[in-house]
Amino acid sequence: MKKFLLLLTTAIVTFTSCNTKEKVVYFQDIQNAEVIQAQMVENLKFQPGDRLTIVVTSSLTPEDAVSYNLPIVTMQAGSVTGQNYSNQMSYYTVEPDGMIEVAGLGRMVIAGKSRSEVTEELQNKLRNGLLNDAIVAVNPVNQYINILGEVKTPNRYLLNKDNITILEAITMAGDLTIQGDRSNILVMRNENGQVKNYYMDIRSKDIFSSPAFYLKQNDIVYVQPNEVKSNNYVNNGNSIRQISTWLSLLSFITTTIILIKNW
Repeated sequence: MKKFLLLLTTAIVTFTSCNTKEKVVYFQDIQNAEVIQAQMVENLKFQPGDRLTIVVTSSLTPEDAVSYNLPIVTMQAGSVTGQNYSNQMSYYTVEPDGMIEVAGLGRMVIAGKSRSEVTEELQNKLRNGLLNDAIVAVNPVNQYINILGEVKTPNRYLLNKDNITILEAITMAGDLTIQGDRSNILVMRNENGQVKNYYMDIRSKDIFSSPAFYLKQNDIVYVQPNEVKSNNYVNNGNSIRQISTWLSLLSFITTTIILIKNW
């Protein structure tokens, strides 16, 4: 009988351990050397309301490049106090119609284009008889994502690269807490005035094929609490359920022992 009880205890512990592992381990269904079809890399595209800097330089005629740059100004009490080329960089704001007025070049559509596409377009315009050795640097200054819920550091994060995945975003936030629900990570995205919701299961390889695998600026990533933590908020429901579970288990073991004795 002692051997039977030892085997029974081992089975219970093993079952509990496997159940916990299934809930928290990432990418459980990926096999060794398996090739996974993932989403194509998608670079961030400028949207109305985005801010960006455009800097034009020239090694041969640096004085000519100045006319294609916004003046760098010092802002004080909300007013321009003077030009100072060692202080704050001025920036463009993408208008509701998706355009900006580029210094020395006029209006151009920028919404829907990536940083590299805008850079190439401006550089081609300048090198077409205006500034033949022009070098253009385009950089966004206010592209953010928001990460909320059961992560170690929920916050608004500045995007400092042309593309970012949901996995990189989770890393930026310090990973999920142990109370985070890994099966329903929500990405909320505003597209053409509508909020689209994408749910992803980080325990599965299917996350790589999600339309929201590559994030966009202003996306909201929300990690909801798992069932254990959620129940703790409702009349301590989880504690009651745990007691009930252990009582049922104790009853099962007791019944098994009685049956063995009477057998």
